[in-house]
Amino acid sequence: MSTYLCSVTHEKELLTNKILETMRNLILSAIMLSGTMLCAQTDKMVTTKVKKETNVSDNGVIYNTKVKVVTEKTKNTQFDPAQKHQLNQDRVASPVSVTKTVMIDNDMDPFYDKTTQIKYYNFKGKKYGFHVNKNSLLITYRVDNKDISSARAIKSKYNNYYVINGKDFNGVGYFNKDNDFVVEYYDQKTDDTEIAVFEDLKL
Repeated sequence: MSTYLCSVTHEKELLTNKILETMRNLILSAIMLSGTMLCAQTDKMVTTKVKKETNVSDNGVIYNTKVKVVTEKTKNTQFDPAQKHQLNQDRVASPVSVTKTVMIDNDMDPFYDKTTQIKYYNFKGKKYGFHVNKNSLLITYRVDNKDISSARAIKSKYNNYYVINGKDFNGVGYFNKDNDFVVEYYDQKTDDTEIAVFEDLKL
């Protein structure tokens, strides 16, 4: 009887240890999954500015025009890689991506008449704005607070490429996996095909 009780007790201990080991593994997996989810978080900050002006129509009616600019700044949450095995990790600085949406109301009704989304890119140290309009992109840069048109990109109906035409570039373009805009164009100076990469502008 004593031998039987010892055997049963030993089996219970083994079962208990297995249960505890399984629970420990589940808890560790949950912590690791939680850490992975935290690393994938994105911080977003949205600011809105509205500029109003008073105008008078041809028949003497006074009305207001509005320009509303919504600026969205997003960045991926990044943690100190030296603390990757710790539960509470310190955040580290990460680049910020900026997108602006400009809405214009230029008549007497309460609705906005035109909406333009602008995404910013960097090429050779110069800041370019990509103005999104359905399936086309107007590529501009600023000189003396004025937008100067560089090229227009029209999205192909059959693939993810853009056909580009303008004073600076004539060729094809596409977005790569890093969200950069790559342009392949013919350069008359070199008499060869060149590649220009507009990098997703990070502040």
